[in-house]
Amino acid sequence: MRCRVPVLVCALLLCLVAAGAAPALAQPDAEETHFEAQLQDDGDAEWTIAVSVPFTNETDRDRFDSFAEAFEAGREDLDPGHGAFQRAAAEAERAADREMAVTAPRRDSAIVEDENGTEYGELRVTFVWESFARIDDNGTLYVDDAFNTTNGPWLPGLEDDQSLTIAAPPGYAGPTTSPIGAEEGDLHWEGPETFGPGYFTIVYPQSSPGPAPDVGISTMLLWGALLLSGAALLLGLYLLVARHWPPTGRRSGSGSEETPPDASADSPPPGGASAEPTSDDAAGSDAETADDEIDMELLSDEERVEYLLEQNGGRMKQANIVKETGWSNAKVSQLLSSMADEDRVDKLRIGRENLISLPGEGIDDIDTNDK
Repeated sequence: MRCRVPVLVCALLLCLVAAGAAPALAQPDAEETHFEAQLQDDGDAEWTIAVSVPFTNETDRDRFDSFAEAFEAGREDLDPGHGAFQRAAAEAERAADREMAVTAPRRDSAIVEDENGTEYGELRVTFVWESFARIDDNGTLYVDDAFNTTNGPWLPGLEDDQSLTIAAPPGYAGPTTSPIGAEEGDLHWEGPETFGPGYFTIVYPQSSPGPAPDVGISTMLLWGALLLSGAALLLGLYLLVARHWPPTGRRSGSGSEETPPDASADSPPPGGASAEPTSDDAAGSDAETADDEIDMELLSDEERVEYLLEQNGGRMKQANIVKETGWSNAKVSQLLSSMADEDRVDKLRIGRENLISLPGEGIDDIDTNDK
């Protein structure tokens, strides 16, 4: 009977060899493991598990190559890997009472060189967790119940060499509700961490506005300077138009002079002149309508004198200019002298009065009874 035991053991080993069975390969020791969930706008999440394996000698590299070959062929899995997430999705589906599934696994490995020229191995597995996030009628994504099971979260925490990233879905800004602050819309945890029941409550509103742009003081000053420049330009254009509009008065087609409106009969005329009405005053009513259309305050002193001369056939007595403008004799005299020096008016002494005329009017037909 004792002889049969070794025989049975040998027979079992021979059967295993004949069937192609081989002992499982141990996963190489990881230096770092990173979990990343890239959310999609339909509620799915593309998960990636990346394991970095350091090489201290050729034996480590040979062990990595052997495991990587079996891993890519699907004979080996990471710990935790695709199989662990399949079980987690099944538990979360039961707890949340909604359909979920882990599908489309892809495995790959590579020898990577860091910035210092040191080589290390990397094992990666990616898969899709369907319906990882909930979506309401407004398009808001909720990441919460996919982490829960009936016995608490399937991811109770992170170890020292582990990290987790949950990336915002395309077209969404950062979360409005999350257990930690977001960095450019993404959430990132570095181990060691502990996640209790209900820890993962993350909300991504659709078309959530991002942070307000940072407007620097230099930008504000630039816009202020542009606004002030625009206002100054508009004011300059207004003053330029006001200075030259409306145009100077017209002469009547018959050559007769249009008489300016009469001064008020209730007060004596400026400059101490007699309050008795003259023939000039009686003719003023014909020009009242034209004067009503002119805003005299918009004209300069010189333009106002020119306007009065235009309204009166091109020439007026200096005393009548004083009366029509309401200015003092001294101001009118000084203004007319200056305009005469600039050839804007001509002055002719007739008796004890000055006759003021526009250049080119001529003085041959001047009557002493002229204005």
